[in-house]
Amino acid sequence: MEPVYWWLIAIFSIIAILVVLYYTGGFEKFMPVVVVDSQEAWVIENRLGADRVIYEGINHLMPWRDVVVRKVSLKEMTIDPEPQEIITQDNINIVVDMIASVKIVDAVKAVMDIDDFEKSVKSLVMSSTLSRLGKMNFSDIQKEQDKIAKDIKEHMKEDCARWGLEVVQVRFENITPPASIKQAMEKEIVAEKERKAAILKAEGEHKVQELHAESEKILIEKRAEATQKVIKELKELMPTLSDEKIMHFLTSTAYIDSMKQLSTSNNSKFVLYPSDVQQPMDKVMNAEYLSRQNVTSADK
Repeated sequence: MEPVYWWLIAIFSIIAILVVLYYTGGFEKFMPVVVVDSQEAWVIENRLGADRVIYEGINHLMPWRDVVVRKVSLKEMTIDPEPQEIITQDNINIVVDMIASVKIVDAVKAVMDIDDFEKSVKSLVMSSTLSRLGKMNFSDIQKEQDKIAKDIKEHMKEDCARWGLEVVQVRFENITPPASIKQAMEKEIVAEKERKAAILKAEGEHKVQELHAESEKILIEKRAEATQKVIKELKELMPTLSDEKIMHFLTSTAYIDSMKQLSTSNNSKFVLYPSDVQQPMDKVMNAEYLSRQNVTSADK
């Protein structure tokens, strides 16, 4: 066999061995230098008893002495427990779905001090939620969701710190009440909307009435100004005319004008008013006018 074939066989053999090593245990078991990815940490167990953590970049490992126990992410991770049923203090059975976010701050504790930190955090979220909500009424839970979530987060801090974790956030995903309570809440919402609509309508009507009253006030003031102006002009024209006669004249004139408007209204059918209403005042005004004309002629 030609030598070139021996080289090909050797190359393929080396590649095959490397592939087997990679998929069975990783290169770190056989190589003194490893590269750790960004936002990742490797927990190393030393057979001599000194556990350690290696972080992003090139790190040195001693084959057969350093063992990679676990590779963990240092990124924020979401812990989403299953929804749980909780009976509130006022005996309402609700289904609560919570979610939490945590970060690993001590990889050795997270890996070596607890079997499964994700499972433990889920249990902690559920137990803390049950303990907190079981002492509250349903209406208070609805109103104070943000405060409750902060209290649960504070309650989890101590345990998570023992596991090398930091609690970033705890929040409600959903709160599902029984169907009967949900229907009652929907009716309450509809009633509240109707109440607000009624208040807005009443306020609008009140505003309209205020505008009408203001318009009437302005109209009365203008009429008073016009009447005062007429009285002034009549006194200048006929100084001897008494105030009583002037008021009688104005009242009669206003009465006739109102009758005319009434007769032209779309709702009026047949209107009667005295035909001699204006006659007394016509006589008074004519007499006063004639007397003034005589005085004027005499002066001339």
